[in-house]
Amino acid sequence: MKYKYLVAALTAITIAGCSTKPAVEAEVQEQVVVVNSIASLYSPSPSEAVIYYKRADNEYADWGLHIWSGDVAKATTWFDAFPLTGISEKYGAYYVVPLKGDDWAKFKFIVHKGNAKDLGGLDHDYSRVKFGQDVFTTEGSIVLQADPVN
Repeated sequence: MKYKYLVAALTAITIAGCSTKPAVEAEVQEQVVVVNSIASLYSPSPSEAVIYYKRADNEYADWGLHIWSGDVAKATTWFDAFPLTGISEKYGAYYVVPLKGDDWAKFKFIVHKGNAKDLGGLDHDYSRVKFGQDVFTTEGSIVLQADPVN
């Protein structure tokens, strides 16, 4: 889904044509902004991953992440959950997870509130190859998605 916007932008530029190089660069820059601004998404740095967690009741108090293994910069303990970074009106709470470097590959996580686990109570594997830099989840589902959940 993320790439179809880029293809559409490049197609529009090709069809529109141009007479000077600066005009093309300006138009490309405008299109890149559109590509990177899917309704209220956080733009992670290369050494970050973002987990979006949408609850039907929009109540996110005390819901956090247990993160460990792989490329996390600092693992958490069960009793010291990684807190949410912010809340997107459309996609729910989001957690910006700092990682060891720009070439990170994977880590594990659980969404929980105290001993109550969500997302099927599973240990989830976040793979950059599979999801990119952001993943989308919804309350009660075990499914992780690379594209926003509507």
